[in-house]
Amino acid sequence: MYSQNDFSSFDDYDFDFRNRTVKVIAVRETPEISMGETTFGPFRAGQEIDAPRWVAEELVRSGIAKWREEDKLDLATLSKMHWRETIPTSRQIPAIEADFYQKLGRLLTDLRIQSRSDPSKGRDFEKAVQLSKDIVNCRIRKIVSLTAAPAQTEDVLGNLSNEERTLYRALSRIIIEWRNKIESPRTEL
Repeated sequence: MYSQNDFSSFDDYDFDFRNRTVKVIAVRETPEISMGETTFGPFRAGQEIDAPRWVAEELVRSGIAKWREEDKLDLATLSKMHWRETIPTSRQIPAIEADFYQKLGRLLTDLRIQSRSDPSKGRDFEKAVQLSKDIVNCRIRKIVSLTAAPAQTEDVLGNLSNEERTLYRALSRIIIEWRNKIESPRTEL
């Protein structure tokens, strides 16, 4: 059976995500900034900045920097993912980034916060929540199907996020244990 330990790595994924170095772009001239014992800057407008994600998030939140377009999960990207996941004939599980769910969580949090002062963001938030639920449900169905099939190749498993690989491994253990109990001969009658 599975245990809580099967999913304890979720916190580790988030910790790694928050501390992974990312790139943001400075939007204005900024003098040196101290965060704890670490200093960043000075920055010039347009400069690409390498920083841990938690620092980058603060730089973006304070208006000093912006996310690079290719690193941003937004409603348009989420809509494209939804379309790709929900194609009725698609049984394949499309690749997603290893840290998709962390980015999704931040998108939903940002939209919820923005919706407090902007009603249009409230509609965006509701749409993002629905798209997210559909994406997650489609992917769960496909993962369950993968676990019931013969062992998967690394190519297929490479399409899964960190959390999905954890789910796949936990479900695989359950199915293997179940099959072994069903298929093994019983000695008592």
